[in-house]
Amino acid sequence: MKSSLTTRFARTLFFLIAATTATSMFVIELFVEDVEDTILGLELKADAEFFAVQLQQGDFQPIQTARLKAVFLSDGEADDTLPTYFQNRTMPLSEEIEIGDVTLLIHGERLEEPGGKLFLAQDITIMENRESLVQMVLVGVASVMLLIGYFVARAGSRYLVRPFKKLTREVLGTVPGPSMQQITTDYRDQEFCDIAEAFNRFLTALEHHIEREKSFVKLASHELRTPLAVMSGALNVLEQRQSLSMADQKTLARIRRAMETMRDDTEVLLELARSEASEGDARTIVLHEVVQNTIDDLEHGLPGHTERVTVYNNSPGLRVTTHPALVRMLLRNLLQNALRHTHAGVEVQLIKNRISVRDFGAGLPENVTERLNTIGPPSTDTSKAGEFNNTTFGLLIVRLVCERLGWDLEIAQSDNEGTEFLIHVHNLA
Repeated sequence: MKSSLTTRFARTLFFLIAATTATSMFVIELFVEDVEDTILGLELKADAEFFAVQLQQGDFQPIQTARLKAVFLSDGEADDTLPTYFQNRTMPLSEEIEIGDVTLLIHGERLEEPGGKLFLAQDITIMENRESLVQMVLVGVASVMLLIGYFVARAGSRYLVRPFKKLTREVLGTVPGPSMQQITTDYRDQEFCDIAEAFNRFLTALEHHIEREKSFVKLASHELRTPLAVMSGALNVLEQRQSLSMADQKTLARIRRAMETMRDDTEVLLELARSEASEGDARTIVLHEVVQNTIDDLEHGLPGHTERVTVYNNSPGLRVTTHPALVRMLLRNLLQNALRHTHAGVEVQLIKNRISVRDFGAGLPENVTERLNTIGPPSTDTSKAGEFNNTTFGLLIVRLVCERLGWDLEIAQSDNEGTEFLIHVHNLA
């Protein structure tokens, strides 16, 4: 599941706040330690200079207070007289040591006049304890800052994403149709205004396109129905004359049947183009009868297809409530496609709520198979748009009719051994 833009903003803001807090704490810690080391070092050096002057003047006396200890070891004296932390030290000396719970900062240097070594030790335990307390305070401050940063990041991300969400809701709420409500453009930020205006321009262009399509469908409806009506009238005149032989009457009947099929198909195609469903045309039909009638029409129209289609009816009483003309067009296109792509027989099976149409040809291209399937997960194929037009017109009609009926189209097999189409039928009676 993809993360939301709000979550990404919150994470980014919190990361920036956390990084800034950590950097600030680190810099403060370095500054405190540097100040401490500088002050202590300067204090001890000042004390060492003071005692060196006393030694030169002969006024020096060993000193030991609560926090400072100063001793002088003249040349020739043994180190045993010194405290252990001064013994065996290399001059000059400056370091921090710990003795039990006590922390000492020791300093030592060699004097030429009088000759010897001057040692100083300063107890900095109190300052070290105070430094530990300062570090704990810094950790606490950093924790509070991170907690505040968390809530600031959440609130800030919601504030920043609010116009995105508003724009998204308006776009998702746009219902395709001949008249679509345009989204608002009263955003504070110019970028959102530009996006909203671009989307509104797209909606306007789409409305004009839909209007042109509707006008074309109306014109095509008139232009296609008119010649069919003329043909029907001419056939009626021929029948009324009763001057045709029996063979001519059979031919006339075939012409009328083909014309009626063409009229029904024209109505279906116009209905598909209008994207409208005619609920009044739906009725209960027996699928086996529709399949057999479709096969008979194909055999009468194209004698070369005679006895090439075999029907296996495993569900004799299978009935559905739907549009007969749509079902007939669906079956005829499937059978015509199967007969056209193989010289062998074609098998039709009625199995429970499915219709299977199988041929034994060379199979369909893979990209066509992916686009014809209407069940299963959506295809993630990224091939260029318009490639679906490379399929036959008949299969395109099959796909559109299945979508209109609410049935599922599945290509169960498509390889060098043949192709099998499965129609999953719904609206069983």
